[in-house]
Amino acid sequence: MGHMVARLIKVWLMVSLRAAQSQLLTSWAGILFIIGKVFRFLLFFIFLFAVLGSAETLAGYNPKQVILFFLVFNLVDISVQFLFRGVYQFRPLVVSGNYDLDLLKPLPSFFRPIFGWTDILDFITLIPLWGYFLWFGFSQGIFRLGNFLLFLALFVSSLVLGFAFHLFVCAICVLTTEIDHLVWVYRDLTNMARFPTDIYQRGIRLILTFTIPVVILITVPAKALMGILSWQWVLGSFLISGLFLWFSLKFWQYALLRYSSASS
Repeated sequence: MGHMVARLIKVWLMVSLRAAQSQLLTSWAGILFIIGKVFRFLLFFIFLFAVLGSAETLAGYNPKQVILFFLVFNLVDISVQFLFRGVYQFRPLVVSGNYDLDLLKPLPSFFRPIFGWTDILDFITLIPLWGYFLWFGFSQGIFRLGNFLLFLALFVSSLVLGFAFHLFVCAICVLTTEIDHLVWVYRDLTNMARFPTDIYQRGIRLILTFTIPVVILITVPAKALMGILSWQWVLGSFLISGLFLWFSLKFWQYALLRYSSASS
């Protein structure tokens, strides 16, 4: 098992390096992309301070905590995009029939759909973001060691949940050749977690917990950092992530059994 994981990581690194080489050939496009991301990030910070400056608290959270929610949202969101960017390249493979060739390779069937493309620009963005996140949390006295370790565990759980959803979307694509709309629905719903999801009505919070579990993806890790997360939510988060992963793997296997090349 360990040997297989090591081999998959090695293949992923090779794929990532090739993707990085093609992106770095158009350096100006990459630079403009990073500048655009930083600019959006700063604009939203200005918006946050404007809102908090007039209200002082948001759903009972002080400005430091609201900023922490925003930082955790970006860490989870950009990490998921960085790792699972291959989803955005999957539909052309299915439509052209080229995915047939990937099924013949000695790799898991979901490797190319999920990990077939890595955006090095997202990785470049993550480095300063993690640095600022750690500096902000520890300098402001928000982080405690136990809470931080729990956050890391829940952060990994969020990545598992992100993988499960993207695999589910790929299974839909195999069955229907449609994928873009579902990905954008996911992006729109996760954007709702830029703010603490406690600001929404109970019905909306239930949808964000049990359909596309945005609450589990972002809100729960952020609350763990603040030390305001109950043990029921901790266990429930790991359980929901595990169930979503199990269901997505089963649904992916179901989709593959009904897959026929679009070119045939």
